[in-house]
Amino acid sequence: MIPAALHEQLQLVPGMTLVVQKGGQGNVLLQVQTEPAVLVEKDGLLIARVTALSDLSNITRTVRDQRIFDLLQRVGL
Repeated sequence: MIPAALHEQLQLVPGMTLVVQKGGQGNVLLQVQTEPAVLVEKDGLLIARVTALSDLSNITRTVRDQRIFDLLQRVGL
């Protein structure tokens, strides 16, 4: 939910897309997406063609390693 004052300040209307980014010092950045994401169907799935806002080359490895670490912590290894 977006507070009414912020909703009015950003002039948000139904159907708009907001980009939410993690900012510094625990802040959250909101930005109105000016161009809609292009959806294409591939093998029965909808895929959004978008431009990444950061380097995604190691994201899968990083998330996997963090999940393994968390699991090992829970089982006491």
